[in-house]
Amino acid sequence: MHASTSQLSFLRNVYDLFLGLYTHIGRQHEDLILTIRSDLTKSIPAMLPLLQDEIDHGLPKEFGMSGEWMPIPAYLKMLRLVALVSGRIFVGLPLCREETWINASISYTTDVAAVMHASQKWNSVLRPIVAPFLPEVRKAQADLKHARKCVAPLVDEIMQQYIPEKQEKVKAGSRGAFISWMLKYQPDDQKTAKRVGINQMVLSFVSIHTTSMTITFALLDLASRPEYLEPLRQEIEQVVQEDGMQTDEEGNVHLSKASFQKLVKLDSFIKESQRFNPLNLIGGFRTVLNDFSFSNGLKLPKESVIAFPMWAIYQSTSTETFSPEVNAKAGNPGPETFDGFRFAKLRAVPGFEAKHQLATTSEESLNFGHGPHACPGRFFAVYEIKSLLVNIIRHYDIRLKDGRQPVHIINQVANVPDPRALIEVRRRK
Repeated sequence: MHASTSQLSFLRNVYDLFLGLYTHIGRQHEDLILTIRSDLTKSIPAMLPLLQDEIDHGLPKEFGMSGEWMPIPAYLKMLRLVALVSGRIFVGLPLCREETWINASISYTTDVAAVMHASQKWNSVLRPIVAPFLPEVRKAQADLKHARKCVAPLVDEIMQQYIPEKQEKVKAGSRGAFISWMLKYQPDDQKTAKRVGINQMVLSFVSIHTTSMTITFALLDLASRPEYLEPLRQEIEQVVQEDGMQTDEEGNVHLSKASFQKLVKLDSFIKESQRFNPLNLIGGFRTVLNDFSFSNGLKLPKESVIAFPMWAIYQSTSTETFSPEVNAKAGNPGPETFDGFRFAKLRAVPGFEAKHQLATTSEESLNFGHGPHACPGRFFAVYEIKSLLVNIIRHYDIRLKDGRQPVHIINQVANVPDPRALIEVRRRK
Protein backbone atom coordinates (compact mmCIF):
# COMPACT_ATOMS: atom_id res chain seq x y z
CA MET A 1 0.00 0.00 0.00
CA HIS A 2 1.35 3.43 -0.98
CA ALA A 3 0.35 6.61 0.82
CA SER A 4 0.42 10.01 -0.89
CA THR A 5 2.22 13.06 0.50
CA SER A 6 -1.22 14.52 1.29
CA GLN A 7 -1.64 11.66 3.78
CA LEU A 8 1.87 11.04 5.13
CA SER A 9 4.04 14.13 4.76
CA PHE A 10 7.84 14.24 4.77
CA LEU A 11 8.05 18.03 4.49
CA ARG A 12 5.57 18.64 7.29
CA ASN A 13 7.69 16.54 9.63
CA VAL A 14 10.88 18.42 8.74
CA TYR A 15 9.08 21.78 8.93
CA ASP A 16 7.84 21.04 12.45
CA LEU A 17 11.13 19.57 13.63
CA PHE A 18 13.30 22.52 12.53
CA LEU A 19 10.75 25.33 13.04
CA GLY A 20 10.51 25.97 9.32
CA LEU A 21 8.52 29.16 9.84
CA TYR A 22 11.77 30.77 11.02
CA THR A 23 14.53 28.65 9.45
CA HIS A 24 12.84 27.86 6.07
CA ILE A 25 13.81 24.20 6.52
CA GLY A 26 10.90 22.00 5.43
CA ARG A 27 9.31 24.64 3.22
CA GLN A 28 8.65 23.80 -0.42
CA HIS A 29 11.76 24.86 -2.36
CA GLU A 30 10.72 23.57 -5.77
CA ASP A 31 13.13 25.88 -7.61
CA LEU A 32 16.04 24.47 -5.60
CA ILE A 33 14.97 20.85 -6.07
CA LEU A 34 14.54 21.27 -9.84
CA THR A 35 17.98 22.88 -10.12
CA ILE A 36 19.60 20.01 -8.23
CA ARG A 37 17.65 17.24 -9.94
CA SER A 38 18.16 18.55 -13.45
CA ASP A 39 21.01 21.04 -13.93
CA LEU A 40 23.34 19.97 -11.10
CA THR A 41 23.09 16.22 -11.68
CA LYS A 42 23.55 16.37 -15.45
CA SER A 43 26.56 18.70 -15.00
CA ILE A 44 28.51 16.37 -12.69
CA PRO A 45 31.16 15.47 -15.33
CA ALA A 46 31.86 19.17 -15.89
CA MET A 47 31.95 19.85 -12.14
CA LEU A 48 34.41 17.11 -11.18
CA PRO A 49 37.44 19.19 -12.26
CA LEU A 50 36.18 22.08 -10.12
CA LEU A 51 35.55 19.87 -7.08
CA GLN A 52 39.02 18.37 -7.30
CA ASP A 53 40.67 21.75 -7.91
CA GLU A 54 39.04 23.13 -4.77
CA ILE A 55 40.14 20.07 -2.79
CA ASP A 56 43.70 20.60 -4.03
CA HIS A 57 43.43 24.17 -2.76
CA GLY A 58 41.79 23.42 0.60
CA LEU A 59 43.13 20.08 1.79
CA PRO A 60 46.77 21.15 2.36
CA LYS A 61 45.50 24.10 4.40
CA GLU A 62 43.32 21.92 6.64
CA PHE A 63 45.54 18.80 6.87
CA GLY A 64 48.93 20.50 6.55
CA MET A 65 51.91 19.47 4.45
CA SER A 66 54.08 18.00 7.20
CA GLY A 67 55.62 14.57 6.88
CA GLU A 68 55.27 14.23 10.66
CA TRP A 69 52.12 12.99 12.39
CA MET A 70 49.77 15.85 13.25
CA PRO A 71 46.50 15.61 15.27
CA ILE A 72 43.39 17.15 13.70
CA PRO A 73 39.72 17.28 14.77
CA ALA A 74 38.24 15.16 11.98
CA TYR A 75 34.67 16.51 11.96
CA LEU A 76 35.58 20.20 12.21
CA LYS A 77 38.08 19.83 9.35
CA MET A 78 35.52 18.03 7.21
CA LEU A 79 32.95 20.78 7.87
CA ARG A 80 35.33 23.40 6.53
CA LEU A 81 36.40 21.33 3.53
CA VAL A 82 32.87 20.39 2.52
CA ALA A 83 31.70 24.01 2.92
CA LEU A 84 34.59 25.15 0.73
CA VAL A 85 34.16 22.49 -1.96
CA SER A 86 30.35 22.75 -2.05
CA GLY A 87 30.63 26.52 -2.25
CA ARG A 88 32.80 26.24 -5.37
CA ILE A 89 29.77 24.77 -7.14
CA PHE A 90 26.93 26.64 -5.43
CA VAL A 91 28.31 30.21 -5.39
CA GLY A 92 31.64 29.88 -7.23
CA LEU A 93 34.89 31.81 -6.96
CA PRO A 94 35.86 34.04 -5.24
CA LEU A 95 32.96 34.00 -2.75
CA CYS A 96 33.37 30.30 -1.87
CA ARG A 97 36.87 30.97 -0.45
CA GLU A 98 35.91 33.96 1.67
CA GLU A 99 35.94 33.13 5.37
CA THR A 100 32.70 35.02 5.94
CA TRP A 101 30.90 32.73 3.48
CA ILE A 102 32.51 29.53 4.77
CA ASN A 103 31.62 30.48 8.34
CA ALA A 104 28.07 31.44 7.35
CA SER A 105 27.53 28.09 5.63
CA ILE A 106 28.82 26.16 8.63
CA SER A 107 27.07 28.33 11.22
CA TYR A 108 23.65 27.99 9.64
CA THR A 109 24.07 24.22 9.51
CA THR A 110 24.94 23.97 13.21
CA ASP A 111 22.50 26.72 14.27
CA VAL A 112 19.50 25.00 12.66
CA ALA A 113 20.41 21.81 14.52
CA ALA A 114 20.54 23.90 17.71
CA VAL A 115 17.06 25.25 16.92
CA MET A 116 15.72 21.71 16.77
CA HIS A 117 17.27 20.73 20.12
CA ALA A 118 16.19 23.97 21.83
CA SER A 119 12.59 23.73 20.62
CA GLN A 120 12.25 20.13 21.76
CA LYS A 121 12.70 21.28 25.36
CA TRP A 122 9.32 23.00 25.17
CA ASN A 123 5.87 21.47 25.20
CA SER A 124 4.44 21.27 21.67
CA VAL A 125 1.58 23.58 22.68
CA LEU A 126 3.96 26.28 23.95
CA ARG A 127 6.53 25.84 21.17
CA PRO A 128 4.93 28.25 18.63
CA ILE A 129 4.64 30.93 21.33
CA VAL A 130 8.24 30.79 22.59
CA ALA A 131 9.91 30.03 19.24
CA PRO A 132 10.45 33.67 18.10
CA PHE A 133 12.22 34.46 21.38
CA LEU A 134 14.63 31.52 21.41
CA PRO A 135 18.24 32.75 20.98
CA GLU A 136 18.90 29.79 18.70
CA VAL A 137 16.11 30.90 16.35
CA ARG A 138 17.38 34.48 16.31
CA LYS A 139 20.88 33.24 15.52
CA ALA A 140 19.62 31.18 12.57
CA GLN A 141 17.68 34.19 11.27
CA ALA A 142 20.83 36.31 11.56
CA ASP A 143 22.64 33.70 9.44
CA LEU A 144 19.98 34.07 6.73
CA LYS A 145 20.33 37.85 6.77
CA HIS A 146 24.11 37.54 6.48
CA ALA A 147 23.78 35.11 3.54
CA ARG A 148 21.52 37.58 1.73
CA LYS A 149 24.14 40.28 2.19
CA CYS A 150 26.91 37.98 0.87
CA VAL A 151 25.11 36.94 -2.31
CA ALA A 152 23.50 40.31 -3.11
CA PRO A 153 26.38 41.63 -5.31
CA LEU A 154 26.52 38.33 -7.22
CA VAL A 155 22.74 38.24 -7.74
CA ASP A 156 22.76 41.87 -8.93
CA GLU A 157 25.54 41.04 -11.39
CA ILE A 158 23.67 38.00 -12.73
CA MET A 159 20.35 39.87 -13.03
CA GLN A 160 21.96 42.67 -15.04
CA GLN A 161 22.92 40.09 -17.67
CA TYR A 162 19.89 37.84 -17.21
CA ILE A 163 18.26 36.63 -20.44
CA PRO A 164 15.75 33.83 -19.65
CA GLU A 165 16.13 31.92 -22.92
CA LYS A 166 19.91 31.68 -22.44
CA GLN A 167 19.87 30.16 -18.96
CA GLU A 168 19.77 26.62 -20.36
CA LYS A 169 23.24 27.22 -21.79
CA VAL A 170 24.96 28.64 -18.71
CA LYS A 171 28.20 26.71 -18.39
CA ALA A 172 28.89 24.68 -15.24
CA GLY A 173 31.57 26.37 -13.20
CA SER A 174 31.08 29.80 -14.70
CA ARG A 175 30.58 32.64 -12.25
CA GLY A 176 27.16 32.28 -10.63
CA ALA A 177 26.19 29.26 -12.78
CA PHE A 178 24.15 27.48 -10.09
CA ILE A 179 22.31 30.67 -9.20
CA SER A 180 21.61 31.34 -12.89
CA TRP A 181 20.14 27.86 -13.29
CA MET A 182 17.98 28.36 -10.23
CA LEU A 183 16.60 31.70 -11.43
CA LYS A 184 14.92 30.11 -14.45
CA TYR A 185 12.67 28.11 -12.09
CA GLN A 186 11.66 31.16 -10.02
CA PRO A 187 8.78 33.59 -10.61
CA ASP A 188 10.01 37.07 -11.56
CA ASP A 189 9.00 38.52 -8.18
CA GLN A 190 11.25 35.97 -6.39
CA LYS A 191 14.41 36.60 -8.40
CA THR A 192 15.94 38.43 -5.43
CA ALA A 193 19.01 38.27 -3.20
CA LYS A 194 16.72 37.37 -0.29
CA ARG A 195 15.33 34.32 -2.05
CA VAL A 196 18.74 33.23 -3.35
CA GLY A 197 20.31 33.70 0.09
CA ILE A 198 17.61 31.57 1.74
CA ASN A 199 18.05 28.84 -0.88
CA GLN A 200 21.81 28.86 -0.44
CA MET A 201 21.52 28.45 3.30
CA VAL A 202 18.94 25.66 2.95
CA LEU A 203 21.29 24.04 0.45
CA SER A 204 24.14 24.39 2.94
CA PHE A 205 22.09 22.71 5.65
CA VAL A 206 21.01 19.71 3.58
CA SER A 207 24.42 19.19 1.96
CA ILE A 208 27.21 20.30 4.31
CA HIS A 209 25.78 18.75 7.47
CA THR A 210 25.16 15.25 6.13
CA THR A 211 28.15 15.11 3.77
CA SER A 212 30.61 16.22 6.47
CA MET A 213 29.38 13.61 8.94
CA THR A 214 29.43 10.85 6.31
CA ILE A 215 33.05 11.61 5.38
CA THR A 216 34.03 11.93 9.05
CA PHE A 217 32.59 8.50 9.85
CA ALA A 218 34.43 7.02 6.85
CA LEU A 219 37.72 8.63 7.99
CA LEU A 220 37.28 7.35 11.53
CA ASP A 221 36.53 3.87 10.17
CA LEU A 222 39.68 4.04 8.03
CA ALA A 223 41.77 5.15 11.01
CA SER A 224 40.23 2.39 13.14
CA ARG A 225 40.78 -0.27 10.46
CA PRO A 226 44.12 0.54 8.82
CA GLU A 227 44.08 -2.77 6.92
CA TYR A 228 41.76 -1.13 4.38
CA LEU A 229 44.04 1.79 3.52
CA GLU A 230 46.46 -0.06 1.24
CA PRO A 231 43.84 -1.98 -0.81
CA LEU A 232 41.92 1.27 -1.37
CA ARG A 233 45.13 3.08 -2.28
CA GLN A 234 46.04 0.31 -4.74
CA GLU A 235 42.60 0.48 -6.38
CA ILE A 236 42.91 4.24 -6.82
CA GLU A 237 46.44 4.05 -8.24
CA GLN A 238 45.45 1.26 -10.61
CA VAL A 239 42.62 3.39 -12.01
CA VAL A 240 44.94 6.41 -12.30
CA GLN A 241 47.47 4.24 -14.15
CA GLU A 242 44.84 2.81 -16.50
CA ASP A 243 42.91 6.01 -17.26
CA GLY A 244 45.40 8.75 -16.51
CA MET A 245 44.47 12.11 -15.03
CA GLN A 246 42.35 14.33 -17.26
CA THR A 247 42.88 18.05 -17.89
CA ASP A 248 39.96 20.36 -18.62
CA GLU A 249 40.12 23.52 -20.73
CA GLU A 250 40.89 25.58 -17.63
CA GLY A 251 43.91 23.40 -16.86
CA ASN A 252 42.36 21.60 -13.88
CA VAL A 253 43.80 18.09 -13.49
CA HIS A 254 41.23 15.55 -12.36
CA LEU A 255 39.85 12.02 -12.35
CA SER A 256 36.94 11.59 -14.75
CA LYS A 257 33.45 10.34 -13.87
CA ALA A 258 34.22 7.06 -15.67
CA SER A 259 37.32 6.59 -13.48
CA PHE A 260 35.33 7.16 -10.28
CA GLN A 261 32.85 4.50 -11.38
CA LYS A 262 35.69 1.97 -11.39
CA LEU A 263 36.43 2.56 -7.70
CA VAL A 264 34.18 -0.26 -6.55
CA LYS A 265 36.03 -0.94 -3.28
CA LEU A 266 35.93 2.73 -2.26
CA ASP A 267 32.20 2.88 -3.08
CA SER A 268 31.68 -0.23 -0.94
CA PHE A 269 33.73 1.06 2.01
CA ILE A 270 31.74 4.29 2.21
CA LYS A 271 28.44 2.40 1.97
CA GLU A 272 29.47 -0.02 4.73
CA SER A 273 30.55 2.94 6.88
CA GLN A 274 27.09 4.44 6.30
CA ARG A 275 25.49 1.14 7.27
CA PHE A 276 27.39 1.00 10.55
CA ASN A 277 27.03 4.74 11.18
CA PRO A 278 23.60 5.88 9.94
CA LEU A 279 23.05 9.55 10.75
CA ASN A 280 19.72 8.56 12.25
CA LEU A 281 18.96 5.23 13.90
CA ILE A 282 15.49 5.51 12.39
CA GLY A 283 14.59 7.19 9.10
CA GLY A 284 11.87 7.99 6.62
CA PHE A 285 10.03 10.25 9.06
CA ARG A 286 6.48 11.16 8.08
CA THR A 287 3.75 13.19 9.79
CA VAL A 288 0.22 11.82 9.48
CA LEU A 289 -1.91 14.70 8.16
CA ASN A 290 -5.28 12.98 8.63
CA ASP A 291 -6.40 9.82 10.39
CA PHE A 292 -4.92 7.01 8.31
CA SER A 293 -5.46 3.25 8.07
CA PHE A 294 -3.08 0.70 6.57
CA SER A 295 -4.37 -2.27 4.57
CA ASN A 296 -3.71 -4.56 7.55
CA GLY A 297 -6.11 -2.55 9.72
CA LEU A 298 -3.48 -0.58 11.66
CA LYS A 299 -4.85 2.91 12.35
CA LEU A 300 -2.77 6.05 12.88
CA PRO A 301 -4.27 9.22 14.38
CA LYS A 302 -3.76 12.64 12.83
CA GLU A 303 -0.50 14.41 13.82
CA SER A 304 1.28 11.19 14.80
CA VAL A 305 4.82 10.66 13.46
CA ILE A 306 6.07 7.42 11.94
CA ALA A 307 9.51 6.24 10.80
CA PHE A 308 11.45 3.14 9.70
CA PRO A 309 13.84 1.31 12.06
CA MET A 310 16.91 1.93 9.91
CA TRP A 311 19.52 0.50 12.31
CA ALA A 312 17.44 -2.62 12.85
CA ILE A 313 17.09 -3.14 9.08
CA TYR A 314 20.85 -2.84 8.60
CA GLN A 315 21.54 -5.39 11.32
CA SER A 316 18.84 -7.91 10.41
CA THR A 317 19.47 -11.26 8.74
CA SER A 318 15.82 -11.31 7.65
CA THR A 319 16.56 -8.69 4.97
CA GLU A 320 17.70 -10.07 1.62
CA THR A 321 21.02 -8.21 1.52
CA PHE A 322 22.19 -9.53 4.89
CA SER A 323 20.53 -12.94 4.77
CA PRO A 324 22.67 -16.08 5.18
CA GLU A 325 21.77 -17.11 1.60
CA VAL A 326 23.04 -13.90 -0.02
CA ASN A 327 26.01 -13.66 2.35
CA ALA A 328 27.04 -17.16 1.29
CA LYS A 329 26.90 -16.21 -2.41
CA ALA A 330 29.12 -13.17 -1.82
CA GLY A 331 31.35 -14.68 0.87
CA ASN A 332 30.27 -11.99 3.32
CA PRO A 333 30.10 -12.19 7.12
CA GLY A 334 26.83 -11.51 8.94
CA PRO A 335 25.52 -7.95 9.33
CA GLU A 336 26.94 -7.62 12.85
CA THR A 337 30.47 -7.50 11.34
CA PHE A 338 32.00 -4.48 9.62
CA ASP A 339 33.23 -5.57 6.19
CA GLY A 340 34.43 -2.64 4.11
CA PHE A 341 34.26 -4.60 0.87
CA ARG A 342 30.87 -6.20 1.59
CA PHE A 343 29.08 -4.38 -1.22
CA ALA A 344 31.92 -4.81 -3.71
CA LYS A 345 31.59 -8.57 -3.24
CA LEU A 346 27.81 -8.34 -3.55
CA ARG A 347 28.18 -6.48 -6.86
CA ALA A 348 30.28 -9.38 -8.13
CA VAL A 349 27.29 -11.72 -7.70
CA PRO A 350 25.41 -12.15 -11.03
CA GLY A 351 22.28 -10.01 -11.03
CA PHE A 352 23.57 -7.70 -8.27
CA GLU A 353 26.02 -5.65 -10.38
CA ALA A 354 24.08 -2.37 -10.13
CA LYS A 355 22.04 -3.01 -7.01
CA HIS A 356 24.48 -2.15 -4.23
CA GLN A 357 26.08 1.11 -5.33
CA LEU A 358 26.48 3.95 -2.86
CA ALA A 359 23.90 6.22 -4.54
CA THR A 360 21.34 3.42 -5.01
CA THR A 361 18.38 3.52 -2.64
CA SER A 362 16.11 0.64 -1.70
CA GLU A 363 14.02 -0.65 1.20
CA GLU A 364 17.29 -2.00 2.63
CA SER A 365 19.44 1.05 1.83
CA LEU A 366 17.87 4.17 3.32
CA ASN A 367 20.75 6.56 4.00
CA PHE A 368 19.64 8.83 1.15
CA GLY A 369 15.96 8.09 1.73
CA HIS A 370 13.91 6.13 -0.77
CA GLY A 371 11.08 6.69 -3.20
CA PRO A 372 9.83 10.14 -4.30
CA HIS A 373 11.65 11.89 -1.45
CA ALA A 374 15.04 10.24 -1.96
CA CYS A 375 17.74 12.91 -1.73
CA PRO A 376 17.85 14.60 -5.18
CA GLY A 377 21.46 15.71 -4.60
CA ARG A 378 22.80 12.28 -3.64
CA PHE A 379 24.64 11.77 -6.95
CA PHE A 380 26.54 15.03 -6.51
CA ALA A 381 27.17 14.24 -2.83
CA VAL A 382 28.61 10.81 -3.70
CA TYR A 383 31.15 12.31 -6.11
CA GLU A 384 32.06 15.02 -3.60
CA ILE A 385 32.63 12.41 -0.86
CA LYS A 386 34.69 10.20 -3.18
CA SER A 387 36.74 13.13 -4.49
CA LEU A 388 37.73 14.12 -0.96
CA LEU A 389 38.53 10.59 0.15
CA VAL A 390 40.56 9.82 -3.00
CA ASN A 391 42.74 12.86 -2.39
CA ILE A 392 43.15 12.07 1.32
CA ILE A 393 43.96 8.38 0.74
CA ARG A 394 46.45 9.14 -2.03
CA HIS A 395 48.33 11.89 -0.22
CA TYR A 396 47.99 11.22 3.53
CA ASP A 397 48.55 8.48 6.06
CA ILE A 398 45.83 8.27 8.72
CA ARG A 399 45.70 6.77 12.20
CA LEU A 400 43.85 7.14 15.49
CA LYS A 401 45.22 9.61 18.01
CA ASP A 402 46.94 7.54 20.74
CA GLY A 403 45.07 4.51 19.40
CA ARG A 404 41.86 5.77 21.03
CA GLN A 405 38.69 4.55 19.42
CA PRO A 406 36.30 7.54 19.23
CA VAL A 407 32.85 7.16 20.76
CA HIS A 408 30.05 8.60 18.65
CA ILE A 409 27.32 10.76 20.17
CA ILE A 410 23.77 9.43 20.11
CA ASN A 411 21.15 12.05 20.92
CA GLN A 412 17.72 10.42 20.96
CA VAL A 413 17.73 8.92 17.43
CA ALA A 414 20.50 11.06 15.93
CA ASN A 415 23.98 9.54 15.55
CA VAL A 416 26.81 12.05 15.07
CA PRO A 417 30.61 11.91 15.22
CA ASP A 418 32.17 13.42 18.31
CA PRO A 419 33.45 16.87 17.21
CA ARG A 420 36.32 16.45 19.68
CA ALA A 421 37.47 13.15 18.12
CA LEU A 422 41.05 13.42 16.89
CA ILE A 423 42.85 11.52 14.18
CA GLU A 424 46.47 11.93 13.17
CA VAL A 425 47.56 12.60 9.60
CA ARG A 426 50.85 13.03 7.82
CA ARG A 427 51.64 13.94 4.22
CA ARG A 428 52.93 10.96 2.21
CA LYS A 429 56.23 11.34 0.41
